[in-house]
Amino acid sequence: AHPADGIDLMAGPWEVREKLAPRAEGPPLRLRTYFPAELDAIDGLAAAYLDDSRRHIERYAKAIGPYPFDGFSVVASPLPTGFGMPTLTYIGAEVLKLPFIRATSLGHEVLHNWWGNGVFVDYASGNWAEGLTTFMADYAYKEDESAAAARAMRLGWLRDFAAVPAADQQPLAAFRSRTHGAAAAVGYGKSAMLFVMLREQIGADTFDRGIRAFWARHRFGVAGWSDLRSAFEAESGQDLATFFDQWLTRRGGPAPRIERARTQARAGGTQLIVDLAQSSPPYALKIPLELVYAGRRERIDVEFRDGRRQLTLDVDTAPASVRLDPELRLWRVLAPAQLPPILRQWITAATPRLAIAQAPGPSAAADETAAAAPALVQRLFERAAKPGSLEDLDRGSGPMLLIGSHAAVDAALAGAGLPPRPASLGVRGSAQVWTVIRAHGAPLAVVSARDVGALQALSRPLPHYGAQSWLVFEGSRVLERGVWEVRDDGVTVRQD
Repeated sequence: AHPADGIDLMAGPWEVREKLAPRAEGPPLRLRTYFPAELDAIDGLAAAYLDDSRRHIERYAKAIGPYPFDGFSVVASPLPTGFGMPTLTYIGAEVLKLPFIRATSLGHEVLHNWWGNGVFVDYASGNWAEGLTTFMADYAYKEDESAAAARAMRLGWLRDFAAVPAADQQPLAAFRSRTHGAAAAVGYGKSAMLFVMLREQIGADTFDRGIRAFWARHRFGVAGWSDLRSAFEAESGQDLATFFDQWLTRRGGPAPRIERARTQARAGGTQLIVDLAQSSPPYALKIPLELVYAGRRERIDVEFRDGRRQLTLDVDTAPASVRLDPELRLWRVLAPAQLPPILRQWITAATPRLAIAQAPGPSAAADETAAAAPALVQRLFERAAKPGSLEDLDRGSGPMLLIGSHAAVDAALAGAGLPPRPASLGVRGSAQVWTVIRAHGAPLAVVSARDVGALQALSRPLPHYGAQSWLVFEGSRVLERGVWEVRDDGVTVRQD
């Protein structure tokens, strides 16, 4: 028997499948699926969930310590839920059909049997479990996939955070649970990045020992951020007070930048001089810099604890440019030029605005679109939208959302001298959503629908795609989605 926060009761017309998995450290593990008949009838699905549950449990038992329970169940919910309780996960039946869930979300929920249900969270000092679970599950799977996939996830965390208004950026220590997009950007993204940075600072082997020591010391007890810090300090021999204090207690993040990079000829060689700056009060940072040469790149790590630092390096030849943290391994506020516009900017905006595109002349379809648009906006935005027009686009800073039929949207964009519908989207699907990259002025996003039914079909799915720059829908189903590519060429090195 183990302590628990309470008792969870679920009931339903399920078909139950069971598999016993032997394990060295105790009795066989009892794995079960509880699926409704139509889900259970999908060939091989229940067996695949049983096998993948075992695979995830074995992975984390090896990384952390023996699985603390005697069984694990995957229970289908009639609603689109995703909960993790001791010994089970409760996931929507429709979600369980998705092919990627077994490789991603299932592992996340399995891991919560260690973090959250095996070591309980001291909520008074902040919720560390979601960030650590995201780091060891979702992010770890991306690392398994490729370096590029892991970088894309780190970019997603920074991009989501950049879309959160400054007034809504809470310290990580204040995070308790996911209540809205702003909380998730901190409690999941910033928290996971903390562990990315910590592993780099103390080394992967030391980090892994710290994880196992933390589990062994606090198994079925309550623990907080200070207990994690103590475990990593004990294993690394480092004083991590400054590291944890700045990332847990400060809002937002640092905004380090390269102000200038230049070379000077010196007797016997060349000197590269890089002027660094960051906002005040400064963070204690270790910044990766990349020197870009013709045909090669060189990384150096720079300690940066003050508001400004002039770095001088002896180099054989002058690099073409210098890039700051190109692999995005540092939690920071990205510069606007580094950020593709994503829907999260509209979802979490402090003062969003709505413009409805009207086709020339009165029509019943136009009236229906005007009536349906506010309902979609109410579902999409976390704050009430103010009415606006494209003529007002540059008269305020709040993001603008333009909604209308295909013809009305095309006419409105052309009339305002704005970029047309992206050629890459064409007119596929029943509805298209895209953000507009603008060098200056307020951000603009567009929802273009074939008819009012296509517009109404977006109300449920669209709020879940805040990390995307563009989407193509057929009804409520996403056909395609993506993020606009943004290049970061760094700072060009000048010759004095």
